[in-house]
Amino acid sequence: MKPSLKENYFEHINHEWLKEAKIPEDRSSIGSFVEMDIKLEKLLKETINNWYKNPKSLPEDKFMHEYIKFYSMVIDNDKREELGWSPVRNFLSKIEEISSFKQLFELDRDFWMNYSDLPFDIDIFEDFIDNSKKILWISNSTSSILPAKETYADEKESNRLIEAWKKMVFDLLIDYGKTKDEASDLVSKAVEYDLFYKDFLLSSVEQANFVSLYNLQKRENISKFSSKYNLFKIVDSIFKQEVQEGSVVNINFFNNFDNIFDESRFESFKAHMFIFNLLSVSSHLSEKIRLKANEFKKALYSIDKSRSLEDFAFDKTNSYFGMPLGMYYARTFFGEEAKKDVEHMVWSMIDIYKKRLEANTWLSKETIKKAIQKLSKMEIMVGYPEIIRPYYSEFKVKTYEEGGNIFENVKKFSKIMGEYKLSLYLKSEDKRYWSMSPATINAYYSPLKNHIVFPAAILSWPFYSLDRSSSANYGGIGAVIAHEISHGFDNNGSQFDEKGSLNNWWTDQDREEFKSRTKAAIELFDGRETKYGKVNGTLTVSENIADLGGFACALESAALEKDYSIEEFFKSWATIWRSIYKEGAAKRRLETDVHSPAEIRANVILANSEEFAKFYDINENNKMYVAPEKRVKIW
Repeated sequence: MKPSLKENYFEHINHEWLKEAKIPEDRSSIGSFVEMDIKLEKLLKETINNWYKNPKSLPEDKFMHEYIKFYSMVIDNDKREELGWSPVRNFLSKIEEISSFKQLFELDRDFWMNYSDLPFDIDIFEDFIDNSKKILWISNSTSSILPAKETYADEKESNRLIEAWKKMVFDLLIDYGKTKDEASDLVSKAVEYDLFYKDFLLSSVEQANFVSLYNLQKRENISKFSSKYNLFKIVDSIFKQEVQEGSVVNINFFNNFDNIFDESRFESFKAHMFIFNLLSVSSHLSEKIRLKANEFKKALYSIDKSRSLEDFAFDKTNSYFGMPLGMYYARTFFGEEAKKDVEHMVWSMIDIYKKRLEANTWLSKETIKKAIQKLSKMEIMVGYPEIIRPYYSEFKVKTYEEGGNIFENVKKFSKIMGEYKLSLYLKSEDKRYWSMSPATINAYYSPLKNHIVFPAAILSWPFYSLDRSSSANYGGIGAVIAHEISHGFDNNGSQFDEKGSLNNWWTDQDREEFKSRTKAAIELFDGRETKYGKVNGTLTVSENIADLGGFACALESAALEKDYSIEEFFKSWATIWRSIYKEGAAKRRLETDVHSPAEIRANVILANSEEFAKFYDINENNKMYVAPEKRVKIW
């Protein structure tokens, strides 16, 4: 039965769609984003398939020529089956040769650059306080059986998932050539280590507190985390110089470093490391191996079926050539008229945001001035980037005919990308580079660059269309645009200045008031029931703040247009969030996703709106009601 719009606006507007929607067998959800992704994927796969079958039809684009070479290798399952495990046996055997942590910490640069699930991760990222340079970031390894610390907390669910993981890994180890006893022993030891190690992971809530991940420490302080192992022997060898400082993510992990990596735990750690490296290379091998290694993901997200060979070849190739393909897509299919129209909407909303800041009643003039300064320096990037990172030019595929294989190519690509990142140590990177392909149904705000990116692919129905009213567009892509602007002023973004550096530009009183309003935003969402669990208002607060500000700003912008229709705006807002999830996917999102579930996201933002309550005459007897004193207004 169709609910009243006063009881559940999301279900009322999307009733027919929700009734008819079917989740594809190889996916964990369906909704506006996924439908757009399927449509985009169909277009791109048809293009690629045509190139693959008719090489003469390839454009004069060197990147697309390498794309098709790699794609041709992945889709050739006969050759992949013939090679079996052979491309990775030497790689994996090197782990089996290690007999102690002492030996592991003595291994050379190549080993630490090529393997995963090592005792600690080394990365290059901006210095938050001085973002004109990139520095060392050191953290715990991110490999764990379950995707989040929260997933382990549900004993029944975690036991079910770990059993599924054990079965998958056992089958793979047997396929690799281990005896049943050897496979059982490896699996048992790996699980033992994982269940010990999980206690030292950061929770999803801790990871969502982006600013708290930055802990700049001098070399001598980082060295003190271990009295057993020389951490900087490895760090210096990787950077090829003496590193003087770095940001330490997860201090608790490093405070317990020598305990975690005590020699008594080496065999269980080694089993864990061997298995996770085996899993990381499984998709570079045969279809039989790839499908076996996908069984746990299916259990984790309630997916019925693995991706087909053609779909997998598309996914795999895009994981390395996705940016060049996105550039081809944007230049070929993205219209200039749409770009200009969206840019008009962006600047309209930045102007509205500025006016809303000028009229703000809870901030001091000093903080308002700084906020407007940040807003005025915000860069907007629509469609596709001017340039892409230089390492794509080095991606030269060695085909089967030339004696290559997928694993060796991937290893080479990873090395090229790794060395490029290391070359940026203590330097800045060109801000024109994007972190997202133009062929992506998404958008993002970077607090460290103070810029917003709107890839070409998201600028289509139901978010945007030149053929519908401006109000419908403002309720769709407009709300997304304003949402991204608002990220510059959420609980994380608000701590960075107009240059993208971590710098407190607030008065103490204003910051305290902001914290109070942030707490109200947490309470507005926290504990709301869904079919598969409750919403965590703390985990989702940054996205909820962006939604609250984005919705209000987009609505005010829509009202300035000649064809303004508040109802079309509300309907469009509810439509873009329509989606349904498989049980596993819904549970994982509640545990790990910084976004609120779609129905909650759509309805709570509407219920919080004074304009929505007035237009539909919502009162305290309706479920879509939030009392005026409980409504949250930040931006």
